Amino acid sequence: MPQILIVDDEIDDCDAMAEILGDCGYATLKAHTVDAALAILEETTPDIILSDTMMPAVDGGVLMRIARGDRRLRKVPFVTVSAKAMARDKAEAFATGASGFVPKPFTAVDLLAEVMRQLARKAA
Repeated sequence: MPQILIVDDEIDDCDAMAEILGDCGYATLKAHTVDAALAILEETTPDIILSDTMMPAVDGGVLMRIARGDRRLRKVPFVTVSAKAMARDKAEAFATGASGFVPKPFTAVDLLAEVMRQLARKAA
């Protein structure tokens, strides 16, 4: 069963993603800060990381740079989930290492489609 780390300071969004993914059989881990996510990543290597970009203190872009710099995490798909969804925001996310992008507010269909796409790419 694929394991997905969800990082979002908005608890309702984090819980909604976990519920959508859990209902489809995915195991989820939740973190509401980058520091909490890093603590989880010290213990496990998820199959995908879903991360908000705009968070207090340390944003999701920092988490992505850390993940991309870590040999163990470098190949883990990192999907940006953000309300900043203009073309330039998406382009910046991909330019800095994102594997995928889900705009907020997200739909279950969009979230699941991106997760399935990332898992298929990882398996190929």
